[in-house]
Amino acid sequence: MERIFEKIKTSNHLPQLPQVMLKLVKACGNDNTNIEQLTGIIATDPSLTSKLLQIIASPYVNLPKQVNTIKTAVVYLGLDTIRNIAISSSAMHFFKMSKLLPDFDITRFWYHSYKCGVLARRIAVEEGQANPDEFFLAGLLHDMGSLVLMRTFPKAYGSVLDAVRTGSRQGDAEMERFNVDTPRVSAWLFNQWQLNPMTSDAVLFLNESPEKIQGELAHVKILYTANILSEEDAMDRVDDMAAMSGIPEVRLGQVITEAEDEVDKMARSLGVSIKKSSSKEIDQAVAMEIKDLSLFYGTLDNLLEARDPARVLDIVQKGLEINFHIPRIFFFLMDGERNLLTGTCHPDDRHHNIVRSIALPMDNSTSLLVASAKNAEVQTSFSRGKLAASDTQIIRLLETRGLYCIPMVSGGRPMGVMALGVDRETAKVLDGNQGLLNLFSRQAGTCLENIEFHRAYASDINEKKMEAYAALTDKVVHEINNPVVIIKNYLETLKLKLPENHPAQEELSVIGEEMFRVSSLLDGLSSYAKPKIGGLDVIDVNRTCARVLEVLKKSILLPRQIKAVASFDRDLPEIKMDGNGLKQVLINLVKNAAEAMGKGGEIHVSTRLLPGSAKVLIDEKKKIPGRMEITIRDTGPGIPPHIKERLFEPYNSTRKNGRNSGLGLAIVHSIVKEMNGKITCDSREGLGTSFSVCLPLAPQSPGKAASEGAPAKSAAPAETSHD
Repeated sequence: MERIFEKIKTSNHLPQLPQVMLKLVKACGNDNTNIEQLTGIIATDPSLTSKLLQIIASPYVNLPKQVNTIKTAVVYLGLDTIRNIAISSSAMHFFKMSKLLPDFDITRFWYHSYKCGVLARRIAVEEGQANPDEFFLAGLLHDMGSLVLMRTFPKAYGSVLDAVRTGSRQGDAEMERFNVDTPRVSAWLFNQWQLNPMTSDAVLFLNESPEKIQGELAHVKILYTANILSEEDAMDRVDDMAAMSGIPEVRLGQVITEAEDEVDKMARSLGVSIKKSSSKEIDQAVAMEIKDLSLFYGTLDNLLEARDPARVLDIVQKGLEINFHIPRIFFFLMDGERNLLTGTCHPDDRHHNIVRSIALPMDNSTSLLVASAKNAEVQTSFSRGKLAASDTQIIRLLETRGLYCIPMVSGGRPMGVMALGVDRETAKVLDGNQGLLNLFSRQAGTCLENIEFHRAYASDINEKKMEAYAALTDKVVHEINNPVVIIKNYLETLKLKLPENHPAQEELSVIGEEMFRVSSLLDGLSSYAKPKIGGLDVIDVNRTCARVLEVLKKSILLPRQIKAVASFDRDLPEIKMDGNGLKQVLINLVKNAAEAMGKGGEIHVSTRLLPGSAKVLIDEKKKIPGRMEITIRDTGPGIPPHIKERLFEPYNSTRKNGRNSGLGLAIVHSIVKEMNGKITCDSREGLGTSFSVCLPLAPQSPGKAASEGAPAKSAAPAETSHD
């Protein structure tokens, strides 16, 4: 027996250490894992390290700079991609077979091993075991001993297979030929790999009788039960195994069915018939299985956790790069309001600005991308003769020979299209993986729709709340104004009727002052409920901002020793909008910032065209105007969370001195909305506050959604300091 193990050690057929894979999977799933710990795990496996650096150095990843250390690679790829590579590079070694024994049924071997792993994990979960993934690994690899014997002694193992075909038990034939059997070799391998000793102990008992197993520990029973129930006659053994596992007979039958469904579903999704596949086909199926594990159990988990579209697209791109070696990917997302597909890509891509400026109307009948989105079907440039101008330009930007369009759909609704740069060979590979790609693209589409729904729902709730405030305020103002006017008139009448030196004159004056204050509050409420937006004038936004800042500098900023800094985009065009409304917004925001800061500090006012917001319709030879942004940023104390939650609601203020009505930001919000714009706030206590006002470059009718953005070009801002 010892001679056999020594021969295996020196045969170069010892599989790669699987504990590295197990450690990496666990480490990547632990929120407390840091980069140094992950790097240390990878460094223990030269093969994995080489694989990682090879992938990073390949042109498919398209890195902006050279990466030649493990730590830098980990930082770039992220935990999910590292886990994918670990699974791919480690698990592929487990099922590589020698071609010296073509009669060996690798199909049955793979199916049994995978099913045993799934069953072991499910039974462990049913029994409340702490680490069900370790049981899956044990079940998956429990028969590795036979592969190692086969690859180390191919001719001798041929006689074992002959004996099995004539009716002998495999274990008996192995013992007779090698003086060891598969469970002993597998247990020895587990010890070499330094897996959990309980796992290797469990493997040792797989050829024992059920009577002997009855008195063993739980981990032995679980693996034994999973191995028995992985055979074709599993349902005939449920009675015996239920008594051994402690799981009710009915439930154990359900577990078997669920496990079979899991294995069969995976095989069907890959287009592989497990029970009819040849050895070559099953090798390919194993490769695809590992890709499936990598893509779905790694990338898909991260997709479901993504909270913004940029993160979803980043996960999708990395998944396609690693699993299908796609050199370049652009995304075209659905803009439902304007019925357009709008382009975007990774910020590090050298054509980022150009791609973000491209849009395609959904009524464009010539575009491959539009056809893919509308029909929810894959479209490729290799299957079409004449291409639209937009398709040709996208191919040129992708710097490849062809375009492969994969729709991202959710519930029949198009969410966008993945535009992959491919050659003919890559297109054929993708065509052969349609099942996997369809599942992947549907999940991406579902994630995008969920994010869009939650954002739209939150925005809708906020808008309805603000509309309700405005409606209630308008009604209150109307109801109170009438008695206020009557009271003021009677006060004036009383003052005229009484002599000037009458003692009541002073009291009447006090009442008059208070009524005047009430009127001022009502005027403020009216401004909030019905902001007075004047006519549209062609204005220079930069000049307007500079003038407002100059006036406020003298009256508010200098007395408080606050420095004003302006940064204006010189390429900002003149815009047709309500100049008075814009001035009121600027005055309120700068004044609020100054009052919040007290003395000292800085207020920064900047303007810019929003990159990528203007869109070019290539085939139609049209351009859609974009949007501009005005930002007012201070270095003050920030806004407390409880105030920020209700920031634009009336009477919501941090100042308790009685001089502030709490209407300033509410009025600003109403004016910006009336101008078809949007205002957002970013604030952290102790780090300052920034308000961003986004406005359309083209005027629109009230209530119409604003066109997004501005021309996608880089502008050199002009820096100005007002001391």
